[in-house]
Amino acid sequence: MSGWSARGRGRRDEATQSCFVGRRAERAQLRESWDAAREGSRQVRFVGGEPGAGKSRLLAQLAADLRSQVATVLTGTCPSTLASPYEPFVAPVAAMRTAIADGALALAAPSPDANALVRTVALLDTVAGERPAGRASRRDLLDAVVTSVRSAAAVEPLVLLLDDVHWAGETAWELLSYLVEQTTDLRLLLVATQRTTATDRTDRLVHHVAGLCRLDGVRRIDLPPLATDDVEEYLLKEAGLPATLARTVAPDLRDRTGGNAYFVRELVQTLGARGPVGFVHPAGRAPPSVQDAVEARLGMLSPGARATVELAAVIGDVVDADLLVGTGGIPPEETLGHLDAAFDAHLLEPGDDTPTAVRFRHAIAREIVLGATPSARRAALHLRVARALEARGGRSAAHVARVAHHFEAAHVLGYRPEAARYLRLAADLAAEGLAHDEAADLYERAAVVEDDRARADDVTLLAARERMLTGAFVRSRALAEPIADDATSAHQLRAAVLFEDANWRTNLVAGRSADLLRAALDSAGDQDEELQVRALAGLGRALAFDGEDDQARFLVEHAVERARELGGDDLLRDALVASLVLGSAVTDADVKLGRAAELTELCLQTHDLWRLGPAASFRTLLGYQRGDAAILRAGLTDLRQAAEGTHQPYFGYLAGCVDFSRHVAAGRLARAAQVSEALVEIGAAVELDEHVGSDGQYGVQQFVLRRESGDLEAARGALSDEDDLGERWVPGLLALYTELGMHDAARRALWWLLESGAADPSPGTRAGVLTILSDAAVALGDVDAGRLVRAALAPYTGLNLMFGSLVSAMGSADRYLGSLDALLGAGEWETDFARAEAMDRRMGAHLHVAHTLAAHAMAHFTTGVDGCDVGAIAAEARRIATPIGSLRVLRMLDVVDGVRARRADGLTEREVEVLRLVAEGLSNREVARALVISENTAANHVRSILLKTGCENRTRAARYAADQGLLA
Repeated sequence: MSGWSARGRGRRDEATQSCFVGRRAERAQLRESWDAAREGSRQVRFVGGEPGAGKSRLLAQLAADLRSQVATVLTGTCPSTLASPYEPFVAPVAAMRTAIADGALALAAPSPDANALVRTVALLDTVAGERPAGRASRRDLLDAVVTSVRSAAAVEPLVLLLDDVHWAGETAWELLSYLVEQTTDLRLLLVATQRTTATDRTDRLVHHVAGLCRLDGVRRIDLPPLATDDVEEYLLKEAGLPATLARTVAPDLRDRTGGNAYFVRELVQTLGARGPVGFVHPAGRAPPSVQDAVEARLGMLSPGARATVELAAVIGDVVDADLLVGTGGIPPEETLGHLDAAFDAHLLEPGDDTPTAVRFRHAIAREIVLGATPSARRAALHLRVARALEARGGRSAAHVARVAHHFEAAHVLGYRPEAARYLRLAADLAAEGLAHDEAADLYERAAVVEDDRARADDVTLLAARERMLTGAFVRSRALAEPIADDATSAHQLRAAVLFEDANWRTNLVAGRSADLLRAALDSAGDQDEELQVRALAGLGRALAFDGEDDQARFLVEHAVERARELGGDDLLRDALVASLVLGSAVTDADVKLGRAAELTELCLQTHDLWRLGPAASFRTLLGYQRGDAAILRAGLTDLRQAAEGTHQPYFGYLAGCVDFSRHVAAGRLARAAQVSEALVEIGAAVELDEHVGSDGQYGVQQFVLRRESGDLEAARGALSDEDDLGERWVPGLLALYTELGMHDAARRALWWLLESGAADPSPGTRAGVLTILSDAAVALGDVDAGRLVRAALAPYTGLNLMFGSLVSAMGSADRYLGSLDALLGAGEWETDFARAEAMDRRMGAHLHVAHTLAAHAMAHFTTGVDGCDVGAIAAEARRIATPIGSLRVLRMLDVVDGVRARRADGLTEREVEVLRLVAEGLSNREVARALVISENTAANHVRSILLKTGCENRTRAARYAADQGLLA
């Protein structure tokens, strides 16, 4: 065995255990998993069951089974009380960190130089709760753990045993998920236990386990109750009963315990205290439940021994004997005597982590002891433990969390300031370790016990900040709003700034942010100047969303100027982020792009991924808006870097929307559909006012896809001309009405929107909605509506349009302007279409090109204006749309072809197209596939061609096509 593996091996298999019975199928599954893992196929097993089912015991047995194998076994557990955010990984990570630092474990990194080693050790210290992350990102921490695991698995197969992951926090689950995803090729077996009872089986737990079980090599093992044969085996081995007696007693014990392994163990030890005779007539002596069994043993102890066990239960699942002796208030030898009595009563047993540790035989036993301890005594014991731990000192995340837990439990005794102080300190350490979810929880808990109003508001706003860093924007806003709305709070302005910062990211356009900031600025007095600059920048951004463009521009420009004068890079980055929302005209896009580029450079210099995200997002929007594919790609690269570095689902969602839009624009509809489905799951982790599901952004994306594929007919049954427009998203209804030819309903919805101000020519108008209004006005031939919509679209001349933050790309504004100008009989619509086509082709947006060409051809048809080769335009559109599968474009072209001037022989454009394919030797089936029509329709076209041309067969028709010059 290598020095590393000896150092890293856990001692769980050496713990004092009763005999192990049953679980043959589960042990066989674990052996199969081990066989696959040591061959280089990472395996993960989630072992689930009710409390007392034997999950932890199965892990201990697995460790024992692997003792003779060439393997490194590392163990970790999640305490039920407040602990380090990265539990259950702290102990395994600490073991690997020590081995790497000492040189016992070589670093398996691309370039394992001295700097890489120092950096990895520092990152592992952060995960272990020993130092702040500094400028490291969340991704850096996760990668450091993966690198360490790779290093260990490169020496010999690695087994990670993680107990009680149902108590793990969101940060630990993120680490676990990342580790599983990144190690498919390792010699790694990871086994994690979880409770599956209702109180412990949270939605979060179900979500994480279900998500991981979709990956290769990840399975669940659910422990059923012990069978009667298993109980009989246990009676034979553990209680030493004669076989006949064991066989007689086993069915009754199985029924009494329900096959719960821990209850079986406790009952057998209770009944076996008198030897085999105790099992002969157990009815009067058998406790009816585990709780009764534990309480009976507790009652057998002397008052002093019971008090020691109660103190141990308050300390935790695993108890430091030195701490127990130091807080007992009695001579050490007396405490040790009490421990011996607790061992004899089968309540406690020696621990498996350090020689001075003891532990409860099961978490259930500790829970029962705590429940039997009066609340006042529990609080007093927590206070004694808190003081003892505080006296020891220490700044590790685990130590501070323990002190905070005990002071919080004792706050009712007048120790609220201590509880608040240590909860805040624990939150600070979690935030420094990039464990934002846990930091937010701790700050909120600190606010609850904080008596001082100003400090309570302060920690509440710290919680709001951490919530925002996790993507919980709505919750962040909810924490900040009451403070921002309270003129008596010392933190009113700071709260208003934070509210707006969370609010603008949620796509909510409303005046609340501006109202709160104005009120807070009016009553702020002499506030920190940097905070005032942030408030002005936020107010400008809020006003921009509310359509007050001139005042917004003045405030934000002033904030940027003051930020430059004050010289704080952090302040300047915030002001630049705010400036990115200003304006929607072509000239505004140039200015915003310059600001986004400056912000990007500052963020990359300072490794500020949080602000890099907005900078990158706006660069993708501006790149698409301007029709500049290079800017879009560069922005998307940085946006992905922000998403991966922060593991922030908000940035991942924005990047996914960009991917969706790129695929749609390019005509990769199947790929776009896959991305849209993936976005539903990513978006579920982001709090937005605009829902990402079927009635929100996902619904917009699905409409766009189904409109292109001609798959909207199924929606007709849910629509009527009398739909209540006050109960639905009217732009969506209008789009459906228009596409399904429900003209009366479309006209009603169109004017309902116009009269509601949907086409008001203001910077706050949503461009995506304007595309729907434009399509409807053109389809209905409604000149009055078209005039209003055209005025609203005019500021977007030369730009592409989109829904939201590239929720869906909608193409060039000039295309819509061209169609509207043709409807109105005004303007240079030929020029509009030419600009739109040029932008589409520059972007490589094949579907946009097809739509622009089809709209151009349709404009000629509706106006009757000549001036270009409409047939060539339509043919080019059809050539592009056919392989893409855009039935929407093809149906538009069918309308154009069906009513254009007929040839002398009467052939329509579609029939000419079919004839060309027939001349190439294609069968009806091949023609249908090429034109995305049914084989029956293709056959009908061929019959019509033969009738109109007088040709007897397909060969003559092919010759006719050649003679007529149709093959050129």
